[in-house]
Amino acid sequence: MKVFYDEGYVASAHDFPTTRKSGQIAEAVRDGRVPGAVIVDPSAFLAAAEAGIAAIHDRDYLDALRVGEPRCLAEGNGFDWDPGIWTMARHSTAGVVAAVEAAMVDGVSGSLSSGLHHARPGGGEGFCTVNGLVVAARHAAELVDGRIVILDVDAHCGGGTAEIIGHDRQILHLDLSTSSFDSYRPTGDDQLVVVGPSDDEGYLHELDLMLGRIPDDAGLVLVNAGMDPHPGIAVGTLVERERRIADALAERGVPAAFVLAGGYLHGITEAELVDLHLLTVAAFAEAGASRPCSTVMCAV
Repeated sequence: MKVFYDEGYVASAHDFPTTRKSGQIAEAVRDGRVPGAVIVDPSAFLAAAEAGIAAIHDRDYLDALRVGEPRCLAEGNGFDWDPGIWTMARHSTAGVVAAVEAAMVDGVSGSLSSGLHHARPGGGEGFCTVNGLVVAARHAAELVDGRIVILDVDAHCGGGTAEIIGHDRQILHLDLSTSSFDSYRPTGDDQLVVVGPSDDEGYLHELDLMLGRIPDDAGLVLVNAGMDPHPGIAVGTLVERERRIADALAERGVPAAFVLAGGYLHGITEAELVDLHLLTVAAFAEAGASRPCSTVMCAV
């Protein structure tokens, strides 16, 4: 299974889990901690990423990310600005686009990207700089028929994703959260469910219902696999969450691409945070090994 990462993901000078953890996770994958997973450079997709970013974000905001002024725009994501912020945004978005393309061929792929779903057209928010989820979903929509599903299991609501998607009915947004931060009113078939932050049983129940809402004509599912429901949601529950998602998509033969999303040092060490995110990589690698081929490849 291809997992996309390069040094641009950690180019920001700002020291925070969202800007650092991908490098540590990539090192763990390179060390062989996830059998079947291999790190791949996504830089060939930088041009596609930049075009996709420009299509969903305001020009004034992107100019601010490039040069650092005005500060209110350049630092809206919550980070002190430096030139590496724009590099980080471009490269991590290229990784999500690359993962989409790889999933279309191999059935499953991922990118060690995070900081995506709160970003809006006019600015960053909640440690999110540009919305690579929407960029990748729109890229996927150009490649396949059927609906593109964003399955967001980060602890927080994906209000930025919902705002940018708007009434685009080719993209289905399914959002399971444990916090009402960045809450929004879903439109059409989109769904937002917020469960109690320590309701493990209810969390898995709602997950199963949400997996059941993925349409038969889904062309790709893009999973925003946040680990920030922990510590409220138990590690064992998150293990089961990843297994259920990866297995369900593999059994249905739906191409799947994942990103890291949220995960922070709230009562855990950096090593424990890496271990949590490796649960995602391992679940998709294991489920992917059982895929005979992707939906796209099987159809040819």
